[in-house]
Amino acid sequence: MKRALAILFLASCAHMKQPTFVSGPQGRLHVDDGGSGAAVPVLFVHGNGANLTQWRAQLDHLRPTRRAVAFDLRGMGLSDPAKNGDYSPVVMADDVEAVAQALGLRRFVIVGHSFGGTVVAEYAAKHPERVAGLVLADASGNVKVDKATADQFLAALRANKDAVVHQWFAPILKPSSDSVREAVYTSVHNTPVDALAGALESATTVDVGPLLDAYHGPKVAIVAADIEGPMSLHMQFPQIPVKKMTGVGHWLMMDKPDEFNRLLDEFLATVR
Repeated sequence: MKRALAILFLASCAHMKQPTFVSGPQGRLHVDDGGSGAAVPVLFVHGNGANLTQWRAQLDHLRPTRRAVAFDLRGMGLSDPAKNGDYSPVVMADDVEAVAQALGLRRFVIVGHSFGGTVVAEYAAKHPERVAGLVLADASGNVKVDKATADQFLAALRANKDAVVHQWFAPILKPSSDSVREAVYTSVHNTPVDALAGALESATTVDVGPLLDAYHGPKVAIVAADIEGPMSLHMQFPQIPVKKMTGVGHWLMMDKPDEFNRLLDEFLATVR
C-alpha cells in the first residue's frame, strides 16, 4: 500500500508544472507563459512585494483565446535578487524587455498593478512601438513625500518589515476577503526587505507624467473607487480614461476577478 502511494505521489510530481526562467539583466526571471490565438498577447506586471500568482484569474481567463504572460519582478516571487541592488522602475522596465525578447513577444498589451503601473509606464515610454495598449490597475501616481519622512518609513520597514506592512496595507485591504489578505501578506513576507524597500525608495524619485505623455497609444486605468486618494494615478492625471470598481481593495483583480476581467476584455476589444 505504501509503495503504491509513493508511486502515485511520484507520478503526480512528474506532471507538475516546473518553474520557467528567462535571463534578465540582473539574474533569472520567473515567467508563466501560456495560451494561444490570433489576438494580441497580454503581459502582466505585479506590484511591489507581490508575485505573478496574483494574476492567476486573468491568465486563466485569457488563455483560451490569446497568449497571456506574467512574470516575477527582480527580487520578488521566484526571480533572482538584483546583483547590483537596483530595484528602480527604469531598470525593471529592462526586465520586461528581457521577458518579451526571450518569449518572442513583438507587440502586446501590458498591464501593471500598483508599483507595476510605474514599471509598465516606463516600458511603454521606452518601447512604444511594442506596446499595443497600456492598462494601469489601481496604479500609483507620483509619491509626494519629503525625504525625512521617507527615510524614517524605510528605516522602520527595514527594522520590522511584517509589522510595518500590516499597518501600511490595512486600509487598502479593508474591503478584501481574508484569503486575499493572506495571499498579499504572505507574498510580502517572502519578499526580501532590500527588494521591497529599494523599489519603494526609487518610486519617490519618479515623475510618471512624462512617461504617460510619451506613450500615445490606447490606455486605461482600472481603479478601486473605495480607496482612491491624492496619490492614485488617475487622480493626478485625470486625462487617462478610467473604469471604476467598487467593493474592492487595492488588489482589485483578486477581489473581483470576473468584473476586472470584463473591464479588461472591453479594453482589449478596442486594441487593433
